[in-house]
Amino acid sequence: MHEKLKKTLALLLAALAIASFAAGCGGTNSGGGGGSGGSGDEEEILIGVMVPTSGSEAYYGTDMYQSYMLAVEEINKAGGVLGRKLTLLQADDGCDSNIATSAAELLISKNVDFVVGGYCSGATVAAMQLYFDEDLLLLISAANSTGITQLGLDTCFMLNSPGSHAAVTLADLCKSVGSSKVALIHNGDEYPQNLSKLCEDELPKHGIEIATVQVVDKGASDVSSVVTAIRNAEADFVYWCGYHADGSNVIKQLRQGGYEGDIAVGDGSASVELITACGDAGEGVYVTSPPFVRFAEGGDRFVADFKAMHNLEPGAYATLAYDTIYVLKEAIEKAGTLDTGAVKDAVQNINYKGLSGTIKFTPDRELEISNFIIIQIVDGDFQLVTI
Repeated sequence: MHEKLKKTLALLLAALAIASFAAGCGGTNSGGGGGSGGSGDEEEILIGVMVPTSGSEAYYGTDMYQSYMLAVEEINKAGGVLGRKLTLLQADDGCDSNIATSAAELLISKNVDFVVGGYCSGATVAAMQLYFDEDLLLLISAANSTGITQLGLDTCFMLNSPGSHAAVTLADLCKSVGSSKVALIHNGDEYPQNLSKLCEDELPKHGIEIATVQVVDKGASDVSSVVTAIRNAEADFVYWCGYHADGSNVIKQLRQGGYEGDIAVGDGSASVELITACGDAGEGVYVTSPPFVRFAEGGDRFVADFKAMHNLEPGAYATLAYDTIYVLKEAIEKAGTLDTGAVKDAVQNINYKGLSGTIKFTPDRELEISNFIIIQIVDGDFQLVTI
């Protein structure tokens, strides 16, 4: 497909995502502007939301958006922020860099005041420069490749623990189960590749050998060669660094191929969808996970409210998405204005205790204190693991 046609298609997809959402939600996402633009309605603060609501990662993006909705509803019922209501305007990034770029252009054209979202790191990185160039504050709820902060764009903050924290968590898990020879697998996407490299650098510091690093093609149905390579390397632990759609297939084929060692997956696979897709092969699989709401202090109330609003269980990134809106609220209130510079400074200096834990940032705008937990599939459900 020619590049011009691809870009046109991506723009149309993103436009349809915004149009369909606005039509489906009536006045809750009607394109009304915040203090600096949009419809000119000075009673609203318009928050752009960039998450995947189509494609293989749509489950996560939808979960994040629904969590934003709950936080916004609570805040608006309590009087809003600086006396203004919060309004969400969602654009589907499809977990794809081209679609994400077009989604960002559309949100910018709607004069949003701030932007939240970001699930897939590759899609997030593709859009970040556009937001930065427009002096828009971007709070990234889930995407956590260290490549995000390495870009040095000081209006972009990462609320999920970076992959460097995941690598340390994995090292702790390996030591607790007595593993000393780890195989890493990724699919070449931005975050999985970044996580794999971070683990390659971190694990040897803990006396853990990297047995092999394997790369699978995204969407590949047959990964038997990878299974063979891992068995030949005599790895006693396998860590899948990518997303659950491919991860479940890797796990099933590892077990079918006779691999009997421990298996863990990164936070990109932290989903009940992983359990469903893996079936019996998923039993015993560990996850270096973001803070699941059911294990969080105050999580019961959140789950009840989420289910009342959406008739669904919240997913892995619900806590981070929910906290993102409250971090933005607190920063705006501390700044006393919607000015990007003032709100950015307030975010940089924030110390917020949320459902996901303590949110406080390093000078390079990464989360300072790791929020990773370890969970395990036991009897077809996630259980918290203490090590």
